Amino acid sequence: MSNKQIILGIDPGLVKTGWGVVYRDGTEIGYIDCGVIRTNATDTMEARLCYIYDEITMLLAEYNPNSVAMEEVFINKNFASSEKLIMARSSAFLAIAKRGYTVNQYRPNEIKKNITGSGHATKEQVYTMVQKILRTGLINDNKSHTFDSFDALAIALTRAFSLTQNVTLRSQAIPCQVA
Repeated sequence: MSNKQIILGIDPGLVKTGWGVVYRDGTEIGYIDCGVIRTNATDTMEARLCYIYDEITMLLAEYNPNSVAMEEVFINKNFASSEKLIMARSSAFLAIAKRGYTVNQYRPNEIKKNITGSGHATKEQVYTMVQKILRTGLINDNKSHTFDSFDALAIALTRAFSLTQNVTLRSQAIPCQVA
C-alpha cells in the first residue's frame, strides 16, 4: 500500500510565480512537474492578481496535493517591489486557503540551507542542486526562465524533507512547463 503524498511548492511573484510539484512515498522523494505563472505587465493589478489566483486554483485541482508550501515574504529595501510581492503572495495564499489547505511557510535561507547546505546560496546553486536532488537533466536551456520554477521545487522539497529524514531520491526527467 502506497502512502504517496503530493507536495506543491509556490514561489510567489507578481511578474512570475514559480510552482513545483514533488512526491513523497515513504522514504522516496521525486519530481512530478513544475512551471511558471506569468502575468501580463500591461494588465491591471486586479487582473494580474486574479490570474495568479485562478492559476493556483487550477494547479490545486489538477495535482490535488496533500501539502502546500510557500516561501515567506522577504522584505527588501524597495517598498514598491515588496508591496507587489506581498500582493501576489496574498493572491496565491487566498487560492490555497479557499481550497481548504494550510500553507506551510519557509524562510528563504531555510530553503537554501535544506537544498544546498548554505543559507546564502545563489539562485544558480539552488538550480543545480534541485536538478541533482531530483535527478533531472537540464530542463530548459534558458536558466533565467526556470529559476522561479526551481525555487518552487526547492520549497516543495523543503516541505518533503521536513516530513521525513531518511529519503531515497527518484525522478523522471519531465520537461518543465514555462508559460
